[in-house]
Amino acid sequence: MTRAKGDPAWPLLISRLSLRHLHFVDKVAENGNILGAARALNISQPAVSRAVREVEKVLDVQLFERRARGVSLTPEGELFVLHARAILNEMRNAWQGITDLDRANTGQLAIGSLPNGASGPLPRVLMKVRQERPGIRISVYEGLYHHLVPGLRAGDLDFIIGRLNQHSPDDALATKRLFRQSWRVMARAGHPLAGAKKLRLADLMHLSWILPAPTAPIRQMIDALFLRDGLSIPEDRMEMGAVGISRALLLHSDTVMFLPANTYRSDEDGGLMVALDVVFEQPDDDVGLFWRRGHQQTPVERYFLKQMHLAIEEMGLK
Repeated sequence: MTRAKGDPAWPLLISRLSLRHLHFVDKVAENGNILGAARALNISQPAVSRAVREVEKVLDVQLFERRARGVSLTPEGELFVLHARAILNEMRNAWQGITDLDRANTGQLAIGSLPNGASGPLPRVLMKVRQERPGIRISVYEGLYHHLVPGLRAGDLDFIIGRLNQHSPDDALATKRLFRQSWRVMARAGHPLAGAKKLRLADLMHLSWILPAPTAPIRQMIDALFLRDGLSIPEDRMEMGAVGISRALLLHSDTVMFLPANTYRSDEDGGLMVALDVVFEQPDDDVGLFWRRGHQQTPVERYFLKQMHLAIEEMGLK
């Protein structure tokens, strides 16, 4: 629990703990032993052990369980390391921001992208940033919500972009809605149904479908689109989460697939893929941003968000 500023122990933490202590504890947790941390830090093993003991003494808790082949974090240690890493990353961002004040075109950005989330505006924003400010180094990591959130909490990621309705409430995170994405039934250009008008899902039940894996967060929503029309899940289906393979199957067969609009925008613009004219009730599917509550945005982050809002406006998303 975060101590209030009026807590008698708070001045002790301020006066006795330094970034050096946080860094040493983080390295011990990362390496799983004192010796490995000392080697990574290029200092003596006793110096690392002393720093860990000092932190434990100030906090009056045990951070590590000592074992024959190393150490493991206690519950208190896990909590401390989570916040220590966030503090270290914030200080790294502060230093980067200071050094970038005179070089507004440089910096770093780490973004997490949830599946079926920002497939439309995100590529456009990335290209725009590369054109306008090539000195900004951007890393994008795609993954499921529960895989990416620990990195966001620790400060390894600056944002996560994706569907808002697949996360559980989290006091450590703030969210902001960006737009509501619409869904399409995608097929190859020249598909037998490509020219048909006002199709219903019942008209497509004889086709082969690509559906998300049963465990995918989006699968329940996709299944509901069929159920609302009084239909069962298509029997002729392949279930997968591989975007590249899905695209190849769509391009080279009469397979169809539910996808967010603009997922394969370049293929549509190039005349390789089309959205079938299918009438169905659009799901409530908002896309937004996740970030650490209380985090102070860097100039690079503010620039990126500005470009994101411009891209959303240009694409007519609401």
